[in-house]
Amino acid sequence: MTSPAAPLAERLWGRQGYRKTLLEKVEQAVALDVQRRKVDGRGFQQSKSLESVARLLDQIGRACTEFTALVPDQPALPAEPPAKHLADYAKLIRRIRKSLSLVAIDPAQSTTRQGLKIGRQTAKSLRRLNDLATADNHTGPFPVLHFQIARMLGLLNDLADALLAANFGPAVRLQNYKQLKQAAHALTSEAGSFGVERLALTRSGSTIAGLTTEPTGSGDIMAVYKEGQPHKVKEEIDGVDQWKKVFPKVAPSVLSHDIHADDRLASMVIEHLPGTTLEALILNGQWSMASQLLKKLEKTLRKIWKASHTRERCLPGYMQQLASRLPDVRQTHSSLFNGRQILCGLTRPGFETLMQQATELENRCPAPFSVLIHGDFNVDNLLFDDAKNRIYFIDLHRASYSDYVQDISVLMVSVYRMPVVEAARRARMMELVRQLYRFARRFARSREDDTFDLRLAIALARSFATSTRFIYDRKFAEKLAFRARYLLEAVAQLPVDALPRYQLPLEEIFSD
Repeated sequence: MTSPAAPLAERLWGRQGYRKTLLEKVEQAVALDVQRRKVDGRGFQQSKSLESVARLLDQIGRACTEFTALVPDQPALPAEPPAKHLADYAKLIRRIRKSLSLVAIDPAQSTTRQGLKIGRQTAKSLRRLNDLATADNHTGPFPVLHFQIARMLGLLNDLADALLAANFGPAVRLQNYKQLKQAAHALTSEAGSFGVERLALTRSGSTIAGLTTEPTGSGDIMAVYKEGQPHKVKEEIDGVDQWKKVFPKVAPSVLSHDIHADDRLASMVIEHLPGTTLEALILNGQWSMASQLLKKLEKTLRKIWKASHTRERCLPGYMQQLASRLPDVRQTHSSLFNGRQILCGLTRPGFETLMQQATELENRCPAPFSVLIHGDFNVDNLLFDDAKNRIYFIDLHRASYSDYVQDISVLMVSVYRMPVVEAARRARMMELVRQLYRFARRFARSREDDTFDLRLAIALARSFATSTRFIYDRKFAEKLAFRARYLLEAVAQLPVDALPRYQLPLEEIFSD
């Protein structure tokens, strides 16, 4: 920086092979090591963290080379750089070098302190770099230098996350470490004695993790940490509050939360509920327990619907929900829900025409009453504790007062779309679906709900169609799409006086 010259740039560029060789050695060692490790065990996560550290160091080295010279014979700095500003940038480089000296390439060492210290130093350096930017030029007097230093500081931040992950696993980052630590210390008297166990991988990449009593993550789970967009976290807290008022036995308690409107991510710590999800019971072939869950669910839902019953008629807007998700559906499968077709002289209406017709039916036949519903009643959001014969609901951010048919339809389709292909197991799954339908239909009759089957058909069409955006198996997605179209075509042809007499063709829909 102080004496830029082409020969120096060429020497630095010539040393790229050293970085490449070091990185390859680390990657080979990690590949050999993880073969004998338990996936997500402490040794596995330490080894993968070491690999991440090596890759980030390689990228930082590459950034150093690139800002020294864009190409070997063209230095990035002017021949006579202004000393006043250059000294400030040189100071930032020294801070980066100081942070790098903290990196310990040893998976056996505890790297939490180093990661936190690098994170604090990086945050200070980023603030200083922003201060150096002039009012009329947000990259300062040296655009290339400013860009590469910002890039290196970003890589340092990632490196700090990798060092934390060596001890706690990929669920812990600089951004959430403080709250995780505070939540853990509120649950245990032993300062510093806690671990983090990742519980789920979400489509959005948000963390769902368990706070454990042991630093290795192998102890008992004390609570569950969840993060997401601020409005979704707030919605879940509000949903839990609703359930606590109506039927507190099924919902977890919120122990703490951290929500700031100007942040990209918010988080919450909730009570850990014992039990196994319906999804896990089905995948593991635990049919007896799955049947027990469904029996307990029927009793629980009947109590919830009775306790939360209101006389207010409601229009859940199933086709409106489908319309909002149709762009995502078509992004995954562009031709599943096409337009009008003519087959042997007969016109088959387009899918959106069927949706419009179903919307008219929805408006004509609203739900006769409203109850508190889960809103996202999937197989992975139902927990069953067989020891206490208790059922719990999780992920309550879509809770609202609406048509009970929505929860029933979502659960029926979420069972159907599970990735189980063996015929005998699928037959058992379909029996669970039929059991759920029979229960809901009995409840509908007891409440003189004459349009239950009609609304269920429309709601099922909605769930079958929207589920295809998660299904990348084309043939299976076609099965879901065919059922959605079949149901909408069937109800669209009904005369007005036949609407209350319509009965869902359960056997045709839930069979393979």
